[in-house]
Amino acid sequence: MRSRSWFQTLLPSQTLGIVGSLVAAALAFSPEASAQICNSTASCLAIHPTPGCNSLACCTLVCELDPTCCGVGGWDAACVLVANQNCVGYPGATASGSCFSPHKNPNCDNAACCTAVCAFDPFCCSESWDFTCTQYAGFACPGTPGVCGTPTAGSCFSPHASGACDDLSCCNAVCTVDPSCCSVAWDALCVIAAEQICQPGCEPVADANAETETEDCNTRSNDPCYVATGGTPQTMSANLQIKGTLGAFVPTSAQPDVDVYAITIPDTDGDGLAKVSLAFASSPKAWAALVPAQACAPMSSAILQVTSELCIDAQSAVSCIPAGNYRVVVGGGTFPQFGGGAINCSIANRYTVRVDVTQACGNPCATSTGSCFVGRSGRGCANATCCASVCAADSFCCDQAWDASCVELAGNLCLSGPPANDRCANAINLAPGPQLFNTVRAALEIGQNASACGGANFTRDVWFSWTSDRQGTVEISACDPWFDTVLAVYTGSCTAPAILACNDNAPFCGGLGSRVNFTATCGTTYLIRVGPRLGAGGEATISISTSAPVCQNCTADIDRDGQVGAPDLAALLNGWGTAVGDLNGSGTTDAQDLAVLLSAWGPCP
Repeated sequence: MRSRSWFQTLLPSQTLGIVGSLVAAALAFSPEASAQICNSTASCLAIHPTPGCNSLACCTLVCELDPTCCGVGGWDAACVLVANQNCVGYPGATASGSCFSPHKNPNCDNAACCTAVCAFDPFCCSESWDFTCTQYAGFACPGTPGVCGTPTAGSCFSPHASGACDDLSCCNAVCTVDPSCCSVAWDALCVIAAEQICQPGCEPVADANAETETEDCNTRSNDPCYVATGGTPQTMSANLQIKGTLGAFVPTSAQPDVDVYAITIPDTDGDGLAKVSLAFASSPKAWAALVPAQACAPMSSAILQVTSELCIDAQSAVSCIPAGNYRVVVGGGTFPQFGGGAINCSIANRYTVRVDVTQACGNPCATSTGSCFVGRSGRGCANATCCASVCAADSFCCDQAWDASCVELAGNLCLSGPPANDRCANAINLAPGPQLFNTVRAALEIGQNASACGGANFTRDVWFSWTSDRQGTVEISACDPWFDTVLAVYTGSCTAPAILACNDNAPFCGGLGSRVNFTATCGTTYLIRVGPRLGAGGEATISISTSAPVCQNCTADIDRDGQVGAPDLAALLNGWGTAVGDLNGSGTTDAQDLAVLLSAWGPCP
C-alpha cells in the first residue's frame, strides 16, 4: 500500500507561472497601471478590500473581464469567481485543472496540493502538471474517503480527488489491491489499476500444480447442508491450490452453488499449532472461509475469511490455530451470505483457493536461541526483553525471520550506546581465541581507500590492538560471519594509521568473512579494524592465530636496537594513555608499562 504521510513536507510560497495565453490577454488599462495595481500580496482567490492580487497574469485577465476588480471597490466575491473560473495555471483555481489529471499548464485546483507536490518536483508549478505530477498528488495530497458503487463517486477510469468510483465490482477489486484508492483519492495509479483489473471475462491464474474441483459446474455434490443436502466435502491438501467453479443455479431451483472442502492442518514441529492463511481469487464476487470441521459449522464460527472478485489474488489474515481437521467453504456474493448471480458455466464463474500453512507458532521470544544481533532465517532472538521490544516495533521479526533490519532495530532499542571499542583510541586488546564484536551502534571513524581492501569500504568499524610477542607470519580472521565484513590492520598511531593489510571476502572464510596475513615484528603494536561492508552489521567474532616463534623477552625494546634505553623510554612516554607503547597487553600505556621498561633497562638478553 502506498504511503501518504509525506504530503506534510511543504515548501514556502513559490513564484507561480500562468500560461502565456493569459499574459497576452488584451488590457483594459495601461501597462503602468497594471504593474502598480497587480502587485498586491493578497491571493487572487480570496476577498480583500484592495484592488488587484498577487499574480500579474491572473490580475490582468480578471481586470480585463471586470475592471471594477482593479478599481476602488477592491477584490470582491465576483473577482474571486472570475479568477477561479479563468486563471488557468493559478494554484487552487478550478481553471487550473484537477490535481489528479495531467494538463499542460502548471499547478492544479488545490493550492495545498500544489505546494506539497512542488516540494518534490518544482516543474509541476513552473512548467506543466504532467503525469508525474499526478502520481505525486496521489501520494502527497489529501483526499476524501469514498464508498464504492455510489453514482456520485466518479468514473473508475478517470482520476478524482475523492476516494472510490461508481462501478461497485471494479472499485472493490482495485481497493483490494490499493486501499488508498478508496480511503484517500482515486488518482492516476488507481485508474491504471482499474484499466488492468476491470476487464470482463477474467479467469484466475492457477498454480501449475493446482488440483481441480471434482464437482461438475451444474451439480451440487460437495455441499453437505449449507444450501444443497447430502453432499460430501472434497478433500484438499495444505499448500496445494484447488481451482473450482461456483456453477450456475440448478435449473429446477434458485439455489446458489456452495463448495465445501475438508482439510487436515499438519503439525510438523510438534507444538500443536500451525500458522494458517487463505489465498483466494474469484471471477465473480465470492468468498472463502475456514471453519471448524463439525458438520455445517455456521459462518459466525469462521476462523478466517477472504473476499475476491475480478480475479484479484486476495489473502486473509494469518492465524495460529490448533493442528487438526477443518473445512473450507466457498460461496458467491458477500460473506457470510450464500448468494451470487445465475452464471453460465464459463470462465466468468471460476475461482482458486489455497490454505497456506507454515509452522513455528510458539513464542519466538521464549523459545528462540541466538543473539539478537545476529541475522537468521528463524524468528525472534534469545533475549526475551529485547526480542519483545523489536517485535512490537516490527512484527515481521517474530512472524517471519530475524533479518538485518531486525538486528539494526535491536541495536537502537536494546543497546544504550556505541560499543566500547567504537573509536581507535579505545581499541580493545585482541587476546587469543574467538572474541565477540558488535558493530550495530558503531560509527565510521576514518575513511579508507577502497582499492587497498579489494574494492571494499567500511560502513562502520570497531577497533582492537595487538602488541606482537612473535616474529613472523600472523593471521587475523573474522570468518563465518552472517554479514559481509571488511578487515584491516594498521601500524602507527590512531591519529596517523598506516595500512598494512586489508581484506574483504577471503577464500574458505564462509563467503562473507575476511582474513589478513602479515609479518609481525617483536614488540610492535598493531591496530585492527573490522566492520560491515554494507549496512549496520551486527555481532560476529574475530580471532588471531600464529605459529611464528616467540620473541625473546625484550618487549621493552621498542625501537628494536637490541637494548632498552632512553629512546624506548621516550617512545613509551609519547604513547602514554594510548595503545602505542603498551608492554603488558592491557590495551593502554600506563605506569605498569613504565615499570616493565625500567626493569628491563640495558642490553636485551
